[in-house]
Amino acid sequence: MKNTLKESQELDNLDLQLMKLLQKDGRLSYTELSDMLDTTVGTVRNRVQRMMDQDILKIVGVVNPFITGMPSVAMFGVKVTINRLQEVIDQLVEIPEVRFVAASTGRYDLFVEVITSTNTELYRIIKEEFSKIEGIESTESSMFLEIHKQSYDWGVG
Repeated sequence: MKNTLKESQELDNLDLQLMKLLQKDGRLSYTELSDMLDTTVGTVRNRVQRMMDQDILKIVGVVNPFITGMPSVAMFGVKVTINRLQEVIDQLVEIPEVRFVAASTGRYDLFVEVITSTNTELYRIIKEEFSKIEGIESTESSMFLEIHKQSYDWGVG
């Protein structure tokens, strides 16, 4: 999901309120949302669909990987040959076990989260997937041991 808005993707107060409510409870129905925001169900449906179509909004169930059989969770700081940054990103996002990719400033050019069912599988990703991507200069990994907070209701606007 890219976070840059095109001019055609201007967000108004209704869009922001919809996102805020859906961040707190993604199971709210269009009817409930329309009642809360004093608008029509059709308007809510159209707005939510437009934001999803434009990759502004995604409604998903968020799970704890440690509880759901995926206990090998690692975050990689990745240094990249800068003129190959987009190529590296494109290849990383195609790896099914890669769950998060973000460009960053500072010590690393990218942060990449990988979730697997075993450390052996994680090692395979490093050995067979990361190693074949031209442009990755180095990686540093940290294993997650427990998740103490996983929040997505940080608000909007």
